[in-house]
Amino acid sequence: MQTVKKKAAEHAIALYEGAFHTQQINGLGIRIYSRRADSAAPPLLICNGLGQSVETLFPLIEQFRDREIVAFDVPGVGHSDIPENRLSIPEYARITAQIMEQLGHDIYDVLGISWGGALAQQLAHDYPDRCRKLVLSISSAGGPGSWWGSPIAQFEIFFPLRYTSKTYGNMIGPWMYGGEAIFQPEMFKEYAKHAIAPSAEGYFGQVQAICSWTSLPWLHNLKQPTQVIAGAFDALIPIANQLLLASRLPNARLKVYQDGHLLMYSLREEVGNLMVSFLDEVGAR
Repeated sequence: MQTVKKKAAEHAIALYEGAFHTQQINGLGIRIYSRRADSAAPPLLICNGLGQSVETLFPLIEQFRDREIVAFDVPGVGHSDIPENRLSIPEYARITAQIMEQLGHDIYDVLGISWGGALAQQLAHDYPDRCRKLVLSISSAGGPGSWWGSPIAQFEIFFPLRYTSKTYGNMIGPWMYGGEAIFQPEMFKEYAKHAIAPSAEGYFGQVQAICSWTSLPWLHNLKQPTQVIAGAFDALIPIANQLLLASRLPNARLKVYQDGHLLMYSLREEVGNLMVSFLDEVGAR
């Protein structure tokens, strides 16, 4: 009996911890993290921020103990292959949809964080029958209607030096993110210490993709129930962006935290509880 319990415990730990594997999508090796769960709920697909590998998501993933999770390194980031040509946001979305299809997921919820919010919106637009619910955190609708961040954030966003030099990144990162990161720089260091520097091709490809994209022409057509999350002191993607998202989406609610662009890490327990309640809620507003 003791052996059976031990094996069951080990099995539960294995499911919780998840695993990495590489999938071939359009000739590119895409590094994917997946964690199974004994739940009937749709899996949660997490689309991460600019230049960010899956590792930075682990503290947040811990808040979803009873839900299947899928996250991945976009091409040119983390340990995914570098694409030969620059990709557009719709092309990133097509790759993402193929990942979920190959994993056998027909319906899923999507969390888009920062840059990943653009990818999440595009998925909801292009694959409305697959994307059940949306969470758009510290993100924007892109294009000329967006309000970009502080002068420091605007300058730094075009260069990946903060990834290639940890010393520089730990110095400039808090000023890019704003809010709690400025007052608690050690927290930012803890958040960033496991980040993997993206390739130059991958990083600049993401920057070019977001600078040439906007959801404004079709944002009002998205029908998915959507939770928009904003940081009142976000220096990178100011709160005006999330106010715009919440006002244009027909089935959205807005939650504002007194925090900056690091809130998905610094307030992960509180944000996690909000998201779990939203995703588990039956019906739409």
